[in-house]
Amino acid sequence: MWFNTGKCGLSRIIAALCLLLWALCGCSVVGSTSISRGRADYNEVISRTDDEQMLMAVVRNRYGETTSMLAVTSVTANVSVTTQAGVNIGIGPKENYVGGLVPFSGGVVYEENPSISYAPAQGPHYARQMLSPIPIDILVLVSRSVTHPGLPFTLLVKSVNDLRNPGFLTLPADEINSRFTRFVDLFTYLEKAGLLFWVKDPRKGIEFSIVIRKFAPTYSQKVQEMLALLEVRMPADESRDIVLPVSLAVEAPVPGFSGIAITTRSVFDLVEILSASIDVPVDHADSGLAISYPPKGLAGNDIRIRLTTKKPKNASVAVKYRGAWFHIDETDQVTKEAFQLFSGLWRVEIAAASQFQPAPVLTLPVSR
Repeated sequence: MWFNTGKCGLSRIIAALCLLLWALCGCSVVGSTSISRGRADYNEVISRTDDEQMLMAVVRNRYGETTSMLAVTSVTANVSVTTQAGVNIGIGPKENYVGGLVPFSGGVVYEENPSISYAPAQGPHYARQMLSPIPIDILVLVSRSVTHPGLPFTLLVKSVNDLRNPGFLTLPADEINSRFTRFVDLFTYLEKAGLLFWVKDPRKGIEFSIVIRKFAPTYSQKVQEMLALLEVRMPADESRDIVLPVSLAVEAPVPGFSGIAITTRSVFDLVEILSASIDVPVDHADSGLAISYPPKGLAGNDIRIRLTTKKPKNASVAVKYRGAWFHIDETDQVTKEAFQLFSGLWRVEIAAASQFQPAPVLTLPVSR
């Protein structure tokens, strides 16, 4: 017997070696390819399901039903790649194997087995965070990061000095406070003009101050009007900066305080405002199945969560509940921005609460 390589045999060997080298080289890039494909997919799904989870909680709250929240604590993706390559080489006389052998074979098997770990948001820490007023530093950070800085004030702030901004108009004589609305307009105008700033205050007991500078003479009238709404005296020397200390308080913390006392809503207050903004079937409202809220104040006046009987095609987020679809229209920028702000704050509370859990309660393998 002899080893017949010939031209055909040599071609088979070269082809088989090329296939094997290709498979081995593929292993070196599959890791980066997996990250490029998988990371975006996981991130999109987690973000979308977070929004759906929060919208469902708001809807269930409208129906007076309890809900629970799960935080994604980890995503572990195990990737395995198996390569196979083979070659059949004729041994002996050519007539013994011609037509009976496959020149070469090969294959690559790719598997990705992710595991998702969840932790429930619960316990006294979570309850306190949900029901506590939003801190001033969060208000400052949010107002600096949004396109429309007036939104955080109308949605998150309950009062500024004696200017009230109730979430609901509970009394017959209640109405949207035009003086608060005017304050927000002036505050936003001066901030966009580059004259009004939130700053860290080094003084003891004062975390932040609002500084208004270089406003005279062009903007003196607007500054004077805003200070009048706050019942703060306009300084005689308009060439100097105006510094207004900010406190999380119902009223001035000390006699003679010339600054801003702010009260803020809690995350649960925002849940209530969004719940009141849901369109519900008439029979659900009339029968008492869905909670009836008082008229909304300025905070939720332009927010609307819509109702359809079929799955909406143009929704930024949608959930199905009691045979109907509740959703936020993708063209409703006011509601989308309010929900984005709300969900961002709630995510912070959920993430903070999940850190107090001793271990993930549920870990699920996911098949892609």
